[in-house]
Amino acid sequence: MKDYLREEIEKKREELFEVTKSTSLTSRLALQYSEELDLLLNQYDNIVSHDLQQTAN
Repeated sequence: MKDYLREEIEKKREELFEVTKSTSLTSRLALQYSEELDLLLNQYDNIVSHDLQQTAN
C-alpha cells in the first residue's frame, strides 16, 4: 500500500506542477490537485505512523 501511495503522490505532484505552469496557483484545477495531494500525503503519513507504532510496541 505504501508503494502504491508513493506512486500516486508522485503522479499528483507532477499533475499539480504541470497545471500550475499554465494556470495560476489559485486556479480551480490547481486547488483541486493540491487538495487531492494533501489527502494522499495524509493517508501515507497515517500508514507510516501506524507502522512506527507497531514496531515500537
